[in-house]
Amino acid sequence: MHTSPVDQPGSGDAGGMNVYVLHLARSLSQRGWDVDMATLDRVPMHPEGITVAPLSNGLRLLSVALPGAASAPKEQLPEFAVEFGRALATFYDDDDAPLLVHAHYWLSGVAAREICEALKIPQMLTLHTSAAVKNLRAGPGENPEPASRELAERELVASSCTLVVNTPAEADHMVELYGASRDRIRVIPPGVDPEIFYPRAQTASADDSGEPSVTSIASIAPSSSARAAGRPFTVLCAGRMQPLKGPQILVAAMGLLRHEHPDCAIRLILAGVGSPDFLAALHRLVAEYDVADVIEFQGSMPSSELAELMRSVDAVAMPSSSETFGLVALEAQACGTPVLATDVDGLRYAVEDHRTGWLVPGRTPELWAEALYRAASNPEHWRAMSQAAAERGRELTWDHVAAQHEVAYTRCAAEPVNT
Repeated sequence: MHTSPVDQPGSGDAGGMNVYVLHLARSLSQRGWDVDMATLDRVPMHPEGITVAPLSNGLRLLSVALPGAASAPKEQLPEFAVEFGRALATFYDDDDAPLLVHAHYWLSGVAAREICEALKIPQMLTLHTSAAVKNLRAGPGENPEPASRELAERELVASSCTLVVNTPAEADHMVELYGASRDRIRVIPPGVDPEIFYPRAQTASADDSGEPSVTSIASIAPSSSARAAGRPFTVLCAGRMQPLKGPQILVAAMGLLRHEHPDCAIRLILAGVGSPDFLAALHRLVAEYDVADVIEFQGSMPSSELAELMRSVDAVAMPSSSETFGLVALEAQACGTPVLATDVDGLRYAVEDHRTGWLVPGRTPELWAEALYRAASNPEHWRAMSQAAAERGRELTWDHVAAQHEVAYTRCAAEPVNT
């Protein structure tokens, strides 16, 4: 509800979940499923009602415009969830009712419950993030999630026929923090688009098997070419600029590096957008540490441009306080770029420590300054991880993700619906 699956990741509230939903839906439609993606219309002045936009064969986007919803801040969107669901329930009749509804995020889960009760069809749920875990992991500057969200999530977990999670750790959280029944949980990691995210020495053309062809992965490390040209070790932090993603930690770490290791040439790129207040605070921090000459701010960008940027840098940094998986980490590895990530939650599964990147045991500027310095000072080890990262990134594709969802959908649809 709070973001559309077709919005550009890194802009507004769009992020990894947008990528997930869109690519899953596309892959399902390519496998023969008819898929409707429903989102709340957040464009002012659009007439009330549901707009249907065909995206490809078997895939449609349903945009639901509700009075007052377009201008409502995200914090008020729960007030529209029930109305959103009821509008979608009336859109279908008995002849074209969906097989089931797969809700992504808790707000959509509340809306989906209205649809499922009206049409007597089952509901599946993927939370992507949960209030209990976010509050458990929250760092300085991160606002706690309201109790109303956690209560709603608890009810949705109990009522959904299947709960899809990204990692075994997330499954444990659902059981321990939400009382989920483990036999209703399906662990399905996300994927990457190999036609967009591929190593520097790999072309995007497909071979006879349909997989992107690889010319070589023996020399994919961007770091080696960067240093050969005399450029600094370049680190990318991509995604929404907000406290839980940790860009402020990287800025402070850059300040420490300048003071403690003035001869260490490191450059930081922050790619994404955030609230005006947080971005202003980031710029003040840059000025305070006197690192404006080594930090570059970029806005959000299409996936193809992000992939090019990932291929051009030496490392991707994710100092997040919590991630159910961390899709950016997988996309970076698919580009042959090792990842520095906080040793927490899904990032432990997304990054293979000391093989495809390094896990940093905390979120202090001191720890991250040390990790950045070690990475920049060990080019041969970093080069070796580039090759392993590319191999890791090629293991998971969206078609594989869709195939696992097919199994879950079929099982869920076969279960009796509680009315």
